[in-house]
Amino acid sequence: MSIKLNEQIAFLRKTKGITQEELATALGVTNQAVSKWESAACCPDIMLLPDIARYFEVSIDELMGYKGADTSKDIALQLLSMVEEMEKGEDFRFTLKMAYILHAIIFTKENQFRDSENAIDHAGKQEWGYSCLNLPELTTLMHGDSVFFSANRDLKLSPDYRIRELCAMLKIFSDVHHMKTMYAIYDLTLHDENAYTDIESIAGKSGLRKNEVISCINDALFPYLREKNEADELRYRIKGMHMHIVPLLAMLMHP
Repeated sequence: MSIKLNEQIAFLRKTKGITQEELATALGVTNQAVSKWESAACCPDIMLLPDIARYFEVSIDELMGYKGADTSKDIALQLLSMVEEMEKGEDFRFTLKMAYILHAIIFTKENQFRDSENAIDHAGKQEWGYSCLNLPELTTLMHGDSVFFSANRDLKLSPDYRIRELCAMLKIFSDVHHMKTMYAIYDLTLHDENAYTDIESIAGKSGLRKNEVISCINDALFPYLREKNEADELRYRIKGMHMHIVPLLAMLMHP
């Protein structure tokens, strides 16, 4: 099934890292026109299709989703089509598998592994333990079920106040009680994005006493948590913007 033209344009624009306004300027149309294309309110004039395809460096067939992958842009479009047609759950498993394989490809290439195909196959099956590659262009780390990529040349040092905030956060999670409490809440609510958990469950999962859990939440963890009052009992989950903290910290633990 071909991808809708509006989805193609939106995806290519985001892949190129430009705004709707920048695309409109490049094509000589209004911002409203691009917005309507991407929302499927209308389609581009047929005479504009060659200009759009040329701008994104794809063919018109590729722009319409009718041609297979020949370039990196086309591969991205093909992956988008595959993921969109998958059932929820399967799409996430496939995406993770692709991340594992991409890590394995660059890792085996740089280390000149003789049996790279076999190594990549093992990575796709999550059979790798810990591997890290650091290059001037990128850093990639795979540990268990997690993969990390960083574009090193684009990495910018934060302003001084951001560095101080980061130090303060690291200090919070260097406390073993805080980390146990955070991990317990993460583990107890990870299965459902609407799930909350109570103090007793957190204490049972973390191995801490209830008063220690309460102290951790009230002392330092509260800014990272959402609370909900159910039947006169406070329940907690980690805020969405902070759910990455536990898996990122877990990746730092070399086996």
